[in-house]
Amino acid sequence: MTNINKITTNTVTGLPRETDFSMYFLQRRENRVMGSDSYKYSHPFQYPEGTQSMYDYGEARSGKVYDVTLFNGLQPLLKTFYTTPIEQWEVDEAYMYSQMHGVTFAIEGWDYIVQILGGYLPVEIRAIPEGTIVPVKVPLFTVVSSDPKVFWVASWLETVLMTVWSTCNVGTRSYFIRKMLEQYADETQENPFVLYSFHNFGARGSVVPEAAKRVSLGHLAAGFMGSDNFAAMREATYLYNVKDLSTIMHSINATEHSSTTAWTRENEMDMIFNHLVKNKGQAIIAAVMDSYDYYKAVRIVCDQNGRFQEKINTPEYPVFVMRPDSGNPSELIPRTLDIMEELGVPFTVNSKGFKVFNKMRIIWGDGITQDTMKIMLDILKARGYSSENIAFGSGGWLMQQHDRDTQGWAVKCSSITVNGEDVDVYKDPITASNKLSKKGKVTTYVRPDGTYFAGVIGQPLEDGVVDALEVVYKNGKMVKEYTLAEVRANNAMA
Repeated sequence: MTNINKITTNTVTGLPRETDFSMYFLQRRENRVMGSDSYKYSHPFQYPEGTQSMYDYGEARSGKVYDVTLFNGLQPLLKTFYTTPIEQWEVDEAYMYSQMHGVTFAIEGWDYIVQILGGYLPVEIRAIPEGTIVPVKVPLFTVVSSDPKVFWVASWLETVLMTVWSTCNVGTRSYFIRKMLEQYADETQENPFVLYSFHNFGARGSVVPEAAKRVSLGHLAAGFMGSDNFAAMREATYLYNVKDLSTIMHSINATEHSSTTAWTRENEMDMIFNHLVKNKGQAIIAAVMDSYDYYKAVRIVCDQNGRFQEKINTPEYPVFVMRPDSGNPSELIPRTLDIMEELGVPFTVNSKGFKVFNKMRIIWGDGITQDTMKIMLDILKARGYSSENIAFGSGGWLMQQHDRDTQGWAVKCSSITVNGEDVDVYKDPITASNKLSKKGKVTTYVRPDGTYFAGVIGQPLEDGVVDALEVVYKNGKMVKEYTLAEVRANNAMA
């Protein structure tokens, strides 16, 4: 084992190792070599002598919440962290910290990666096409190391690659919301369309800004076009190769409590009216209505003899969306409809017999979950209203109220090559049978009917069965990339 405390020069070049990292501290540059769990750095010294290669796979093991996964987010991780060369300063800095941290560091291997391999990680990654709906408990991606001198890189990547769980969770959650909305739309809308019916309000509810923009890609992957997670537009443009920015996502001009209450309680309705007038020519706007007396505000806006309806009911002014931001939806939605009906807010009846307000809508963005959405949709349907009369926004629930265990994510080694021989690797704890891992060089196959199943490379196959995993990354380069349009198309009809 290497005595790290005595290494002061680069093991390949013989040059002095970097010790002044002040410029990197000031720039806050990402050190990718430090991106794994601490114990991973001692693992190169733990495998059998003669180990030449490792084969890992990632999967969602649990179906307790969702029985399928909308796979997305691997391409963003790879493009962000591993398509530009690892630099020597990253190795040197990581080495310095390892000495203070108490973990053994494979300094020769990292020097080799930088000096001999040009900083590119020697692995091949195969994956399910991004955006695809896949059942749980099948490999979604595999990682195999391609250089025996640093075979351990495949497992070292686990920590970062595992974080794909977050975008997959959000994408899967949004997918099931979309399916629910599509059901109500098919039943109540003349021209069913739901891609603006569920908005991502989760930027402020994310743990850090980086998570807000990255994890929100899952919502976009599920096809939704409505989002207030503005930074995700830029993230999607680069990471999913978007050419037409207008195809990513949209939002509308909307008020908030601070801009409303800044006018004071006495002038609340003047503020909302000003918002309407200033947005003449826009297609749709929204206004928060519960700053003080929600029901009073609804009455004023819906009064057919009042100044609001005079403008709303003309073509020059936008559709007006009322936003209740607090209260019990089981009470509030029926009372809102009562007021709108009492005051004669104009509507039409579509070909399916459901009412659609001509220029008025509702959006609910407080405490939204799939269950609360269903409550409101059921109320509208029972009252004879099309689901297009309401939209929803979710922040904390969509972006934060889930974790790695929601779908039981795991990345495991299933095979190693030792002195030219492949060895099956797996765990089978008697105390947790659900943690049985797969063995061998596993992959996922797909039948002609579109069903997926786990197997091993080289096994006999029925006619028409093909390997569903594609090479997406090899030795530091993206081999296969997906556009956002392709990601969405992969689950559009699912």
